[in-house]
Amino acid sequence: MRFIVLFLLSVFTFGQTNDTINLNEINLMDFSKYKQFRPKYKKIRRLTDHTTYGIKVFSTLHLPDEDEIAIVAIEILFESKIKKKNYCNEYYYFKPIILENKDSKISLIDEKWFEVDKDYAGKYIFPVRLKINPKQAQNFVIGYETHYDNPFCPEGNGYFDLVETKSASTLFYGANEQLLEQSPLKNHAINYRLYYR
Repeated sequence: MRFIVLFLLSVFTFGQTNDTINLNEINLMDFSKYKQFRPKYKKIRRLTDHTTYGIKVFSTLHLPDEDEIAIVAIEILFESKIKKKNYCNEYYYFKPIILENKDSKISLIDEKWFEVDKDYAGKYIFPVRLKINPKQAQNFVIGYETHYDNPFCPEGNGYFDLVETKSASTLFYGANEQLLEQSPLKNHAINYRLYYR
């Protein structure tokens, strides 16, 4: 019974968002003209998503040392070696999110679902718009939510990368509308790059 309730809640939540963009069909602009920032890291760690309903993963938002920046895109990187691929779902969905703190319920960027191909090894660039003062963003977190069309996969639905950062970082996992700190993964962050001006 509990599984059915969780499944229906997941479907209902995803059904509320009808603004889905296929990243393979976007005529992506050239972001190379923008400045880039990526957290300094020691190594990359691959984690498999064994949930049936998708995940929410957040980490400390690392930012460049500047007075103000305008973020134009978030690039989610997948650089770990692929051991197995998910063949249950042809596509699944990512929603990038930036919050003022782990207890905030409202994303600072537009909430849009992006359709991702199952063979998504590599990177995906999510266009966003956000002006931010890095010195006032001490508690900001960055993350994403995933969702699957077919939740009944016998294997892991997908995978994601974490990076072990050189500077202090906190990783959070979303559960029951809360972000729970993951102490065993201290100083880890999601694997991302920011494009900004």
